[in-house]
Amino acid sequence: MRNRTPRPPEPPMIRALRGCAATALFGFAVLLVLVSFGATMEMETFSGLRENRARMVVLLLVLALAATALGLLLSGWRSFGGRVAVTCLVVVAALRMWTLAPVLHCWSHDSVGRGDDGSYTCADRNGTAP
Repeated sequence: MRNRTPRPPEPPMIRALRGCAATALFGFAVLLVLVSFGATMEMETFSGLRENRARMVVLLLVLALAATALGLLLSGWRSFGGRVAVTCLVVVAALRMWTLAPVLHCWSHDSVGRGDDGSYTCADRNGTAP
């Protein structure tokens, strides 16, 4: 085991700035996840052919998880509020991926059609389905 000298405590202003920055990052991550839900809401609720936005949603979720990790880094590993925020964001992002998973097989297609039974079919802009 290494002999570690304790670090001097941070000034209160620095701790407050780190907490505010972490809170802003957690809020930004929540906003990204909400936008990802809204981006495909029309595709998930109505039947018919819609634009495939799965790539954009996956990118938004990756950015949200990166912001969450950075927020946890700023808030500190032992921060109870940081751990609660990370847990909530990971659960919501996992829920989002669970609702998006049936569409991911259409990754390379331009459009997605939703049938009355809830199944998704892939289509290209010219109207042909594979």
